[in-house]
Amino acid sequence: MEQEEYIRKYFEGDLSEEEALAFQKLLKEDPAFAAAFDFEKNVKKAITLNKRKALKETFKAYEKPKKSYKWLYAAASIAVLVGLFTWNSFYSTNYDSLYNQYYQTYPNTIAPTVRGTGTTDLKSEAFFAYDTGDYETALSLFTKIYKSTSEDYALFYKGISLMELEQYEDALAVFNNGVFEENSIFKSYSRWYAALSYLKLENKAAATAVLESLTKSENPQREAAIKLLARLE
Repeated sequence: MEQEEYIRKYFEGDLSEEEALAFQKLLKEDPAFAAAFDFEKNVKKAITLNKRKALKETFKAYEKPKKSYKWLYAAASIAVLVGLFTWNSFYSTNYDSLYNQYYQTYPNTIAPTVRGTGTTDLKSEAFFAYDTGDYETALSLFTKIYKSTSEDYALFYKGISLMELEQYEDALAVFNNGVFEENSIFKSYSRWYAALSYLKLENKAAATAVLESLTKSENPQREAAIKLLARLE
């Protein structure tokens, strides 16, 4: 069974006893699988929290004291004047809100951050900067690593660093690089982050196209893509 399928079946509660044992083994022995699982779990948690917040706000609205008819008449008069503006604002896509709900910084699954061991190799330094939120340094170091090694992980984390620095156009240039269309473990994740970058840039058509491509095959981001597409409709 593909690793993505284990994650999907876990969240849908469809794992058999044998599959559950294999799932737990993968979590313990495969850092990339564990990171993919944690990422999906964090996305689902963020979605749930936002749904609860929205429901809470709805209940608060109903709990507000009723206004007198005089005030209701005045409010209705104002609504007539600004009705079209309000309608457009209510039904327009809130790109920033959606982005914040679905964006999660991709975890370091390549090199554990260990400081004070005497190592000065670029990979360790790059991931130390990344894990500590120094994305300017991380960006510079991942760029150097990719230029000298062509390792796809360096290009991918360069893209995430650019997103953290709010350089979304540059991040898109990275995620749309053909290297991720090969057998890269970052293929579906690069598509997911490209979709989020388009979302942040308010390019709904491009974001939708990328998300739709993610829904057409089994991958770790398929379920999140389906949910985000539904929000964009």
